[in-house]
Amino acid sequence: MSQRNALYRWIFYGLAAGLFLLFQNMLLTRLQLWGIHPFLPPILAVMPAVWEDRQESLCAGAVFGLLCDLTIRPPIPCFYVLVFAAAAFLAGLISTRWIQPGFFCALTASLAALLLNGAFYALVFSVRGINDMAASASITGRELLLTLPLTPFVYLLFRHIRRRFPAD
Repeated sequence: MSQRNALYRWIFYGLAAGLFLLFQNMLLTRLQLWGIHPFLPPILAVMPAVWEDRQESLCAGAVFGLLCDLTIRPPIPCFYVLVFAAAAFLAGLISTRWIQPGFFCALTASLAALLLNGAFYALVFSVRGINDMAASASITGRELLLTLPLTPFVYLLFRHIRRRFPAD
């Protein structure tokens, strides 16, 4: 029964992520404030990692990153695979070592994922010769302010899936 629950749980995690990606592409990309729009994919990559083991989360983050690399134009090949796998691993560490899984853990993991995403973008731009760290920090900060308020909605759906298909 637990293997079937795990399979269903991951299928529904994927469907929920697809639903939020549809919401991202249909609505959030058109909503611009301060010159940027909310960016949900880093949060979607780490949300299952709050409850699942680190190995499964790392694999899921890499697969979700591959999906985003194929659908969103990354600055370099495999950018989102690297960022989301690292963010999912970090979220797994946060949930197993530092903060008990729950909303505060999910919020902290989401914050870490968004910061990691911004830091990787800054690193790529600095390698390309664009060394404006203040602009990168400003963009990352504005993206945090716009995206973090959407975290409770993502958390509630993923928590519902986790409760509906528990690990025995």
